[in-house]
Amino acid sequence: MIDVTAQPYEALLLFHGGALAGLCYLLLRTVRIRCRSRLATHLCDAVFVVVLFVLLAGYLYTANYGMVRGFLLVSFLLGFAAFYMLFSSIFAGISQKIRKK
Repeated sequence: MIDVTAQPYEALLLFHGGALAGLCYLLLRTVRIRCRSRLATHLCDAVFVVVLFVLLAGYLYTANYGMVRGFLLVSFLLGFAAFYMLFSSIFAGISQKIRKK
């Protein structure tokens, strides 16, 4: 049975997971910019896909025992997008400083 009263908490939990995925993406993008090789790009992308799968599966399991529901996936994507939009300029500045050195 679906517990409707727990849905806002589940959505917030997945929002947090999406923000954490956004942090991982920005950190890996900084590493990818620093290395500047095709192999590093492919490795960072592969690591991100694995991290994304582990985060999504872990948060879904924590929120509602792994049941995939549309509003939870949307919440995860919104968390990712919010973190990316808020902090991408900071990480871009860090990447530019790393590039200059």
